[in-house]
Amino acid sequence: MISSLEQNYRANGKLLLTGEYLVLKGAKALAIPLKYGQELKVKPCSNSFIEWHATTPSGQWFSAQINENLELTQTSDTQLGNTLLTLIKQCISHRSDIKDYVANKTVLTHLEFDKDWGWGSSSTLISCLAQWLGVNPYLLLADTFGGSGYDIACATSQSPLLFSLKDNVPEITPIHFSPVFKEQIYFVYSGHKQSSKAEITGFRNCQINATTLEEINTITDALLQSENIEQFGDILQQHESIIGHILKRRPIKEDRFPDFEGYIKSLGAWGGDFMMAVTQHNEQYVSDYFRRHQLKTIFKYNDIIL
Repeated sequence: MISSLEQNYRANGKLLLTGEYLVLKGAKALAIPLKYGQELKVKPCSNSFIEWHATTPSGQWFSAQINENLELTQTSDTQLGNTLLTLIKQCISHRSDIKDYVANKTVLTHLEFDKDWGWGSSSTLISCLAQWLGVNPYLLLADTFGGSGYDIACATSQSPLLFSLKDNVPEITPIHFSPVFKEQIYFVYSGHKQSSKAEITGFRNCQINATTLEEINTITDALLQSENIEQFGDILQQHESIIGHILKRRPIKEDRFPDFEGYIKSLGAWGGDFMMAVTQHNEQYVSDYFRRHQLKTIFKYNDIIL
């Protein structure tokens, strides 16, 4: 039974450390839930069927009103409004009673990070909607944005996890991942938002053999066993080489940061979002280096990992 009283839900953001595109093909991936996520609050509303307000740390960034015929009557962004409408309609298609529960509601969402960072603005919304309306978040993802679902797993996980698809069914294993050298791990925003949906569409046409998937699985396992930065970095380079060969693209360190004294790995869709930098040098070196490349959004491991 879905309550008509004020309700609050929350979902974690995410980062994918290994697997990237190959998780779509069944590879084992190491995924990390973040301290930052999205909150969703539901209140009764007397003057609209659905009234929606979305905020980020910068303030309100989206609003919409939807009538009882499931039509947008007002929105600050037509594209986002139509996406929201699609999500709500899909929820209703999964459970016929949902339309009664969403009636006369004000929904307030707050994204705790910049929506361009690729930390899961879509997956956290799907997770919150699924929690509120009692639908399967993986099915909702499949019917809308698509993807493997590792981000949905992170949304409600309280620890890092290994994620893989077995016959298109998520297999999730909570793990302990806290490298002794985590003070030397940084996450740097590349300055470019990448469209996950577009990247997924393009990658599905790539031919991946079982040997490549097994190589990525071995790399993921080895990363968990790394005892020092050198081992960790060598494994990251192997991973970058494999993905680069598949995509026919140069790894980001080789392409943009060849003089960085350490290791750099792309995270998520190559060419955008965040990258992971690992170095023996101190925080000042990392900050100074990336600022020279006009990149100022830098987090230490413990700053963001749940």
